[in-house]
Amino acid sequence: MPYCSRCGVEVDAGVEKCPLCDTPIQKLEGVSETRVTKKYPDEPIEEKPVRKRTDKEKRMFALEIVSISLALPFLITTFLDLIINKSITWARFPMLAFLFVWGTTAIPLLFPKKPVILVLGEVSFVMGFLALVDYFDDWKLEWYVTYALPIVIVTILFSSLVVLASILVKKKGANIAAFILFGIGGLTFCLEIIISGTIRWSLFVLTPTIVIGLFLLYLHYRFTKDIDIKDKLKEKLQL
Repeated sequence: MPYCSRCGVEVDAGVEKCPLCDTPIQKLEGVSETRVTKKYPDEPIEEKPVRKRTDKEKRMFALEIVSISLALPFLITTFLDLIINKSITWARFPMLAFLFVWGTTAIPLLFPKKPVILVLGEVSFVMGFLALVDYFDDWKLEWYVTYALPIVIVTILFSSLVVLASILVKKKGANIAAFILFGIGGLTFCLEIIISGTIRWSLFVLTPTIVIGLFLLYLHYRFTKDIDIKDKLKEKLQL
């Protein structure tokens, strides 16, 4: 909108004289009477890049959440036992369980790419947990040495054999299922010997696992052998 050059009053567009002082309104050629206001600058505003958390930071954050989540019931259980019994009695078992869950969760978060440390750490926590459960019961080790320790060792042994065999084979398929069946059958057989000292019901598990496993191995290597022969024939025909 134009203004009077004498009194400064804003007048309508197209008015030739000021309605107050009758001063002629000056019009500047080449200048638009409409005032244009820019809402945004010509150049875009640069947004600050959002920093993404690294894998390590994500794992540490997860460990922090797990630690806080387990610390709260751990402290509540401890204080309740102290208030009711004036000492730690029944609370030692849930406390031990909270520590076990924390340890088995913390190891893969702290050592995700170190399988040796991961396996050794998890096994150590399991064996330590079972030993403390047995000890806290009557302050001496009984079933841990007789049953728990041998069962853990046998389970680790058969699991390691299955994993190792699965890694060593070049062509994977039904043979992996056969290795798992062999492991289940062997583990069941050993568990009965550890628990009862006899061999009875485990034979009903061991026999079908061996038979089915051998059948899967036959199918796998028979099928892969045919594929190898076809591949060799194709290579010779192409030559």
